[in-house]
Amino acid sequence: MRIDLFLKVTGLLKTRSIASKAIGAGAVELNGSRAKASSAVETGSVISLIKPDGSRTTIKVLVVPAGKNVSRKDRSSLYSVINEEAPCW
Repeated sequence: MRIDLFLKVTGLLKTRSIASKAIGAGAVELNGSRAKASSAVETGSVISLIKPDGSRTTIKVLVVPAGKNVSRKDRSSLYSVINEEAPCW
């Protein structure tokens, strides 16, 4: 699954468009290197994301969903949070 779609499906970012813009701005890393929107996410991948509010979240992918839609209650089971940092301002 593409990383922009994964970020949208998990609810980490609200839309795929916002995810693509964040990736283009360099706010998303996949396994320690800058991600492209088409980068493939696999089970065990580590994603580091700077959210629009300035906070940084690092997650580990537990499950890559088969479809483009996941219920809200099941979203949190797709990843585990490794680290969360508040904005530094």
